[in-house]
Amino acid sequence: MRNSSKIGLLLFGLTLLVIAVIDVTRQEPIDWRRSFNQRDKIPYGLYVVHEELPNILGEGVQVKDLTSTVFPDIRDTLKARPNNSLVYVVDYFDESPQVVDELLSFVDKGGEVFISANQFYNGLLDSLGIRMDYYYPKEFGAIFDFEDRPFFLHNGITAYYKDLEYPGLFYRLDSAEVRIIGSYEVEKNRELPNFIEVKRNKGRFLLHLEPLMFTNFYMLQEDNYNYAASALKLLQGKDVRWYDDYYTSDSFARTPLRVLLTNDGLRQAWYVLLFALILFLLFRSKRESRAVEVVQPEPNLSKEFAKTIASLYYETGSPGNLVNKKIEYFLYDLRSHYQLDTLKIEEEEFAQQVAMRSGVPVSDCEQLLGLIRAYRRRETFTDSELLLLNETIEEFKNKANML
Repeated sequence: MRNSSKIGLLLFGLTLLVIAVIDVTRQEPIDWRRSFNQRDKIPYGLYVVHEELPNILGEGVQVKDLTSTVFPDIRDTLKARPNNSLVYVVDYFDESPQVVDELLSFVDKGGEVFISANQFYNGLLDSLGIRMDYYYPKEFGAIFDFEDRPFFLHNGITAYYKDLEYPGLFYRLDSAEVRIIGSYEVEKNRELPNFIEVKRNKGRFLLHLEPLMFTNFYMLQEDNYNYAASALKLLQGKDVRWYDDYYTSDSFARTPLRVLLTNDGLRQAWYVLLFALILFLLFRSKRESRAVEVVQPEPNLSKEFAKTIASLYYETGSPGNLVNKKIEYFLYDLRSHYQLDTLKIEEEEFAQQVAMRSGVPVSDCEQLLGLIRAYRRRETFTDSELLLLNETIEEFKNKANML
């Protein structure tokens, strides 16, 4: 073996050794994303509650995943299983109006729907005659606030949560069909509801705010586990479907290459091996000039596909629905980015508050908020008005560095 080859192999071996030492000694950073994915074992994933659900509900209850998010499949699943339960634990409940109608029909016939979410869209709360908001201590005249906020269930279970700075709340609960089954303390002897039961004909909805309570971080703590388990034990169906928003057909595919790429150390070694192989081929191969056949690339039909989808929406879509969604999402962005109370959007000082916290000129803020106020008073819109709203919001986000 030539000296150059020996030196190359020695350097390659030393490189692998250094990578192995670095991989073993380094501290893996914690992933604090709020994924709400039942396969994630990160702090804010749902792996523990998903695995524990059969034990929580007990024997005689069958738990399966609803792995399709396509409307016809959801409709067929609900129709085939009346008098049973469907569970959502998601960040946003943003099902289409068609799915919401199917859920209402499912409950009317005796079904049960459990939803834990930070936000509800597409008219479910409107159909049930209730509203939701967020707790801002100053707006409620609170003298003090809790660092570890206590949450209660109707059966006496209490748990403390410290990461819920602005928890959600339900209001307009005057109907005889609505029962408060969970709340949290904002001041001594003062509580706000975040967990309710809404009866509807033969079935019921169980609506819960703060899905963070069901994540791995809290499920590994005894008091928080008891809270989540007690909330889920309210399910009465013998056939429970867990809504899987992250399912893909290859979710459980396992191949040797996938194993290599999902492990940091093996992935780095694989890349080094490929790099070394490429270097070997470059230095050992002979340079030969030969005719190369011209292969025409496959045509890119992405634009045609986008045009087709756009034309379908243009014929059947509703600009008003998109206008309402754009406004709701934008107001949520203002709350989450700048901790603004969007209930004050009608006040003149609100534009100045937005300008101060975002760095966008006051005139631009007044123009955008004026447009939103005008649109919220209307029910029908044209495509050009939708485009105007979208362009105005995107221009604001660019100036505020929110993208």
